[in-house]
Amino acid sequence: MFRQDKIIDDWNNCSDEYFSKTKFDELFLALEKDPYKGFPHAMAEMIKEYYPDLKGKNVCVPSCGDSTAVYGFCGLGANVTATDISYKQVENGEKIAKERNFNVKYYVCDSMKLNELSDNTYDLVYTSNGVHVWINDLNAMYSNVYRILKKGGKYMLFDTHPFSRPFDPKVYKGIFKVIKRYEDVGPFGEVPTFAWRIQDYVNALTKSGFIIERMEEFHSVIEDIPACSYLFEEADTNHDNFNWHNNPWAALPQCLGLCSQKI
Repeated sequence: MFRQDKIIDDWNNCSDEYFSKTKFDELFLALEKDPYKGFPHAMAEMIKEYYPDLKGKNVCVPSCGDSTAVYGFCGLGANVTATDISYKQVENGEKIAKERNFNVKYYVCDSMKLNELSDNTYDLVYTSNGVHVWINDLNAMYSNVYRILKKGGKYMLFDTHPFSRPFDPKVYKGIFKVIKRYEDVGPFGEVPTFAWRIQDYVNALTKSGFIIERMEEFHSVIEDIPACSYLFEEADTNHDNFNWHNNPWAALPQCLGLCSQKI
């Protein structure tokens, strides 16, 4: 049986660590110079293309996590709504937002339901890396994202590329160790996670009524904040990790970005 309570407890317990002061000092120094630093370079370019001016636009960030994207959108002048199933993530994110006088409303709610949010309200809905591993019903989430968007509004997702999921992330120095088949999507582990395929994203989006406008398969760049070193927290962020001759993981697409529109 799927245990969503395990996910909630896990995030409540680790939230304070995710909101460490050192991390956010670095983040806000970057955001003050350029609010697009709240997004990986490829997603920032996608946002600029479709929304060159976000001032006054209504933006929703479900499963907001550490609120990096939330603060980025606030810096761009959007009216932001942020939600998370973890009350601690909401509590910590909201505390920082109030300290900085950001225009953001927080709600504790499930991204597969979004019960607190009204229909036909948002110009843009955005989900960041790491959201989809916690979602057990893509159809439900995308249907509710579609519901809360205005007609013509867009949903952008950024997440780890599914091609990396079959491999053991703890083995990266010139070795690939397969730990599952690509088509095995989960749930995995006591705190359940999922490893959705590209077809799962595409089929659920189109079933929910979206038109897919754009797909990006990309790598982070070394300037991205927070720094990304090809999926591995234990790897130092350095230029060697971005050279596929030295790090074979860099030969695979690292990230997936999709832009879909409500018609």
